[in-house]
Amino acid sequence: MKKNIFLLMLFCAGTLRAQGTDPTPGASHYTTPTPVVIQKWSMSAIPWDNWFKSNPYNITVTDKTDYVHFMWNAWDFKAAFEVKDKKPRLSQSVLQLVLRLYPPDAKADLVKVDVVYAPEDEYYGTPHWDSLQQVAHFEFLKSKALKAFKGKKDPPPAALQKAFDQAVFY
Repeated sequence: MKKNIFLLMLFCAGTLRAQGTDPTPGASHYTTPTPVVIQKWSMSAIPWDNWFKSNPYNITVTDKTDYVHFMWNAWDFKAAFEVKDKKPRLSQSVLQLVLRLYPPDAKADLVKVDVVYAPEDEYYGTPHWDSLQQVAHFEFLKSKALKAFKGKKDPPPAALQKAFDQAVFY
């Protein structure tokens, strides 16, 4: 009898624990950095790894053989880009994204990056791709971008313009 009561207590405790940790629709398993408007923007001051690796569902990287495609859901950092100098901030962020997450086995030099906002999450923290809002699209050669920024902590806007073959902001 004691053994049955003990097993019943274990079962109930496990059920309650599981209910308390199950995700709710729209909730994310990953910690989302607090959106902060960064007044003094500096590439060396931004916690890039935290931005790009805090929620792995926010970035998809696909090696298409001819080019490498990145799609970044920047919703968590929207406040940092809703400022007057949005274009240089997005441009620098895209370069940091590619530098950190470019697949080591990819051979293509051409990179295409789509920056989007996906304000809604699916059940397990993945962005609800039907709610996408386009923010920017970039196309560039990785080798050209690296050359333009070699040795520069915070590249000037002129260097940003030279790095990208195409930069469209929506």
